[in-house]
Amino acid sequence: MKTNSTSTEILIIASMLAPLAYLALVWNQLPAEIATHYDLNGNPNDWVPRQTAAICIGSLSALLYVVLRFMPAIDPKGQLQTLNYQKLRFVITLFFAAIMGWVFYMASHPADGKLSTGMLLALVGLLLAGMGNYMTTIKPNWFVGIRTRWTLQSESVWRKTHRMGGRLMVVGGLLSAILALVVPMPYTIGVVVSLLLAVAIIPVIYSYVYFRQEKAHQLN
Repeated sequence: MKTNSTSTEILIIASMLAPLAYLALVWNQLPAEIATHYDLNGNPNDWVPRQTAAICIGSLSALLYVVLRFMPAIDPKGQLQTLNYQKLRFVITLFFAAIMGWVFYMASHPADGKLSTGMLLALVGLLLAGMGNYMTTIKPNWFVGIRTRWTLQSESVWRKTHRMGGRLMVVGGLLSAILALVVPMPYTIGVVVSLLLAVAIIPVIYSYVYFRQEKAHQLN
């Protein structure tokens, strides 16, 4: 992939449109209302009309594309015009499309709640792992990354935090995907969400600790 190349945009746009194309394909097989929320046992407890779901997914897809496409143009640091960022855009768009496609698949092919909820959580875990793969080398910017007051004050803290945090995201995301499919209900959501929260919190704590260590070393 070349930075901002036509082929990159075609892949991203194709990924964005894929769930909408699938929605059109299975439209007549969908029930009048689509489940949008599940309880801890994987049972649906909230629904929306399929027309509303289609409009929401289309709007979210378009918004996601516009935000990710033009974010580099408004980054004051100018660090997002990179090949790495374009790959990150593709990963985010691809897994968002997969999650939306799975929602519509389950609506047209009803199955047990464990499979539905577990697969959605697994896709979220894989998205996290995919993002972590590119987070390790992302440069300081105003919008993307582990942005704490400590990473923003020091490039070395930013670099080390993202190396550690990116690897943690990959491991935590893959582990979350596995646990989402094997942990029995009603513990699935609690276990996976707890792991994802740990993946989010640990890099923040690490950035603070490393920043303090760096400042102490400078004073000495």
